[in-house]
Amino acid sequence: MKMIKSIFIISVIASSVLLACSEDSQKSLSKSNLHLKIVETTDMHGAIFPYDFINDTNVTYKGKPIPSMAQLSTYVKEERVKIENNNSKAFVLVDNGDLLQGQPIVNVFNNKDLTQTHHIYADVMNYLGYEVGVPGNHDVEPGHKVYDNLVNQFQFPWIAANLVKEGTNEPYFKGYSIVKRNGVKIAFLGLTTPGVPMWLPHEVWSGLQYLDMVDTAKIWVEKIKKEEKPDLLIGMFHSGWDYNYAGFDKNSTLNPNAVELVLEKVPGFDLIFYGHDHIPKIYKENGVTALNAAAYMKSFAVADINLTWDKTEKKYQKSINAYQVNTNDYSVDQNFIQKFNDAFEETKTFVSQPVGTFTKSVNSRDAMFKDASFNDLIHFLEFYVAKEKLGEDIDMTIAAPLQYDVNIEAGKVKYADLWKLYKYDNTYYIMKMSGAEIKKYLEYDYDKWMNQMQDENDQLINFKKSATGEIERNEKGCAQTVTRYYNYDSIAGIVYSVDVSKPYGERITITGIDKNLDGIADADTTFDEAKEYKVGINSYRAGGGGGHMMAATGLTKDQLPDSRTIVKTETGLRDYLLSWIKDQGTLTPKIIGNWKIIPEDWASKGEAKSRAELYSGACAGH
Repeated sequence: MKMIKSIFIISVIASSVLLACSEDSQKSLSKSNLHLKIVETTDMHGAIFPYDFINDTNVTYKGKPIPSMAQLSTYVKEERVKIENNNSKAFVLVDNGDLLQGQPIVNVFNNKDLTQTHHIYADVMNYLGYEVGVPGNHDVEPGHKVYDNLVNQFQFPWIAANLVKEGTNEPYFKGYSIVKRNGVKIAFLGLTTPGVPMWLPHEVWSGLQYLDMVDTAKIWVEKIKKEEKPDLLIGMFHSGWDYNYAGFDKNSTLNPNAVELVLEKVPGFDLIFYGHDHIPKIYKENGVTALNAAAYMKSFAVADINLTWDKTEKKYQKSINAYQVNTNDYSVDQNFIQKFNDAFEETKTFVSQPVGTFTKSVNSRDAMFKDASFNDLIHFLEFYVAKEKLGEDIDMTIAAPLQYDVNIEAGKVKYADLWKLYKYDNTYYIMKMSGAEIKKYLEYDYDKWMNQMQDENDQLINFKKSATGEIERNEKGCAQTVTRYYNYDSIAGIVYSVDVSKPYGERITITGIDKNLDGIADADTTFDEAKEYKVGINSYRAGGGGGHMMAATGLTKDQLPDSRTIVKTETGLRDYLLSWIKDQGTLTPKIIGNWKIIPEDWASKGEAKSRAELYSGACAGH
C-alpha cells in the first residue's frame, strides 16, 4: 500500500513538472514579434502650451509656432490609433525630467496648495498617458511641498535608483519600473544627476541622498536582470553626456553628467534615453544607442524597436532605430487646449500684471561680451537684498546673464519680464572669500568665458576648438562655447581689468574697491588678497555649480556651501527682484563700469567677430 502511494506521489510530481515544462514551451512558442515605439520628452521646462508667457507671443523669434505638449498630444493620439487592435505594435510615452522650472505657468502651480488642487503637469501628463518619468534637478528645486505632492498625483511612477532616503539605499521614489506590452516585459531603470547638492540649498533636498550613477547602475542592472528577467532593459537618465563638463573628469565620483560613463562601464542596457544638457543627440557606444530630445519641447526622441522572437535561442532579437521628431511637424490639438484653458488664462492674467517702469531698455546680448546694464541690474539687486532684507553690509556680488538673448523695452515692466531678468529659481547666499580667492575665481571665470586672443583679428569669446583649431559647431552650424553663458560671471564691488592677450593666471588685475557701485575705485581703499570679504552669490554658484567656487577656494563639492556661508535666504532672487522694482517704482538701468577688457581695441574687434558667430543667421536666439 505504501509503495502504491509513493508511486502515485511521484507520478503527480512528474506530471506537474511535465505540465510546467509544457506551459513554458507554449509561452516560448506563443511569443510573437513586436514593433515597439518608445517616445521620450525631456527638459520641457513648462512648455505646456504653444505660447510663451514670458514674451507674450505664440511664435518664436523666427516666426514659427511655439512648440509644446499641445502638438505632442496630436502625435501621441495618432500613434495610439495605429496600435488599436494590433498585437504586433505597441507604444510607450516616457519623460526624463526638469518640468518644474521655466515658464511662469509652472511657478503659478508650484505656489498653490497641492494638497487641495492638482498641479497642471500632473493633469496634462496623466491626460497624455505617460508611463514612466524621472525627476530632474529642477524638479527638486521647488522643495518637498511640491514634488512630494506632485508624485502622488502622477498616474505613473517617478524613478531614480540613485536618489535615496538619507542614510539608506532605498530609493526615495522608485528605482525602476516594469511596463508590459503584448507579452514583452520592459524594465526602465531611472538615474538622476547627483549634482543637486552642489546647485541647490539643502532645505529643498533634505532627507535625500544622491549616489554615484555608475556605481548605482552596476548594482541595479544586475538586480533587475536577476529578479525581473526583462526582455528589454532601458535606461532613463536625467544627466548630461559630457563627463568633463565644469571641471569633472572620467574618474570623478558623483559626476553630474555621467551618461557616457555608464555606457562605458555598465553592460546590460538595450537602450538609453537621457536629458539635462539640452543637446539633442544620438550616440552609439559599446553597441548601445543613447538619445536625448531637445529642451522646451522643440523635439521629442523616438526609438522604434523591432523585437523578433528567436525560437532556438528562446529570446528576442532586437533592432533599434533612433531619431528625433520636430514637435512643430504636428498641429496643435485643440481638444488639449480647450481641456486646460483655465490654467492658461489664469497664468496669462498673472504675468500681465505691471510691477514697475524702466526708463531704458536692457538686453542680455551685451552682457555676453562686456560690462552691461542687464547683468548690473542683478548686482544692484544683490546689494539691495543683502542690506535691506538680510541686514548685511557686503563687499561685493557675483552675477551672470541667465538668458542668452532677451530684451526688455523701456516702459512698463510686467511680471513676465522678471523671468527675462532672472530665469532660475535661485536663492541667495552671503559667503566668506579671501581676496586671493576672488582673484582665482575671476581667473577661472574669464578663462572659460574669453579666448586668449593672439591679435586683434581673433575671437573674444572662448569657443570650443577641434584638434586642427577650427571652431566646433552643432548640427545647425552654430559655434559652440567652452562654457555656457550662465557661467559668464562678473563681480561688482571691485574695479578690475581682464587682459585677454595673457594666459590663465595672468589676466586679472584688481585696482580697488567700489562699494558705492559707481565704477570708480573708492578713495583710500585697496584690494587686499589676504583680507576676508563678504560676497553675495546665488545658490547655484555657492554650491559649486560651474566649478568656480571649487577652483577659487580649493574646497570640494562636499564642503560647499556650508563651510563658507554667513547667511542665506529661503526666498528666491526673482521674488526679491519683484519687491525691489516695486519699491522703486521707476528704475533707470545703468552700467556700473567697474570692469573692462584690455587691450580695448582688441576687445572691440573680437566682440564684433564673436557677435557674428553667436547671433547671425540660424544661430540667432538659439
